[in-house]
Amino acid sequence: MACASHSPDLAEALLELCCVVEAVRAAASRELGLTPQQAQLLTLVAPQELTHGELANRMHCDKANITGLVDRLERRELIQRRPNPDDRRVSQVILTGQGRELVTRFRRAVSTAITGHLASWPAADHQQLATLARATTEALRV
Repeated sequence: MACASHSPDLAEALLELCCVVEAVRAAASRELGLTPQQAQLLTLVAPQELTHGELANRMHCDKANITGLVDRLERRELIQRRPNPDDRRVSQVILTGQGRELVTRFRRAVSTAITGHLASWPAADHQQLATLARATTEALRV
């Protein structure tokens, strides 16, 4: 088990990393005409249909915020609502073809920016960081 005295350094490093990655994501969002929250919602919906409640839970916000985000993205024809087959009072949010294409462009822009900054790193370090990042994400997932 890790020594508790290292926890503040680890937490500080992760917080700083989070801020830097968020800045990269925000820049990529703006380039594509999205807010960071809209990009986050689109990437959450990309692999699966989600309800407003599931999106609010994953984005750590109120369902009212999700309704506004979904309304704006629906007007841009990037997502659509579909009634839940088990409960017609609940809507599932899914990507449109345009939305899928935009998510692909967003992920590519973020990936290009990050790998560009880390281009001087050896491939083994890239792999080690990816492994640690996945393990950390899973351990911290709420």
